[in-house]
Amino acid sequence: MTLLSSGVSAGFSVAGLLGTGSDSFARYAASRSVALLLTVLIAIGVRSSVAIAFLGIAMTVVETFDGVIGALAHDPSKTYGPFAFAALNAFAVGWLLRELATGAGRPAQLEEAHDGG
Repeated sequence: MTLLSSGVSAGFSVAGLLGTGSDSFARYAASRSVALLLTVLIAIGVRSSVAIAFLGIAMTVVETFDGVIGALAHDPSKTYGPFAFAALNAFAVGWLLRELATGAGRPAQLEEAHDGG
């Protein structure tokens, strides 16, 4: 879910850059969105559940702020989509953190080493 959310965010930011009249604010937004996407891809590549959880929290906050901005602009399409992503991200992060807390997310090698196997 975090990958999808960061991918959509980066896609919209880059699309804003390619549109007419892009300014320095659009470039700053795009650089941060693309950086978040690359960081999520790296966290998934190294299989770091903790990093993915933190990035999921960050994307939940980003999407929530995007939804607030859309609501202030009275634009339903820029309100409901981000709020839906924020809710799904929060659910996914909660599920991941619950898995980490119960130890269900640990690789088998760590469990064997921990159990003395």
